[in-house]
Amino acid sequence: KAGGVHQFGAVDGMRIRIIPVLGTMPAIMGQTLASVALCDVAKMPFSPVTGERIGRNVRNRMFQHLKRRELKIQQQVEQQANAETTSEARVINGTWIGPPQVDFDDVEYMLAIWRNRCAVTGDRLGTVLELVRWDLAKPSNCQNLVIMGVRALQKFDEEGKSSISELVQQQIEERLRS
Repeated sequence: KAGGVHQFGAVDGMRIRIIPVLGTMPAIMGQTLASVALCDVAKMPFSPVTGERIGRNVRNRMFQHLKRRELKIQQQVEQQANAETTSEARVINGTWIGPPQVDFDDVEYMLAIWRNRCAVTGDRLGTVLELVRWDLAKPSNCQNLVIMGVRALQKFDEEGKSSISELVQQQIEERLRS
């Protein structure tokens, strides 16, 4: 303290309040490099989580929208086929209908799989994301749900998979298989 706190900085004008942070940065860098090395040894891709965690209320809204969407699909298919409404899962005219085969906790898992991004456009910020069943002939489980932004979802609802390029379709189906 004899000379003042400005003498403790590595360079002139360095703010003294950031000095405690500098000690943890090499540790974080070392952990990151170790992760890269382990993934390389295991011949696995290094894919760190790039998005921040989505809040509970947003995840709940996504889950409620999925349930409403599945109910709407069920009502449309049953109305077209003149079938009676039941709560049982079944296939009508090639479309699987029934309640979603996921629960609230699975929404966070789905967000991690799709990295909090729209599967079609890759948009993350400024986009309302929704869970959507990719193949209507299969149940709405983790192997058949995709996250889409509202604009991509509108095109998907109007034109189906033909609104999405072949390359993006292949990437989505590859991720659903893994």
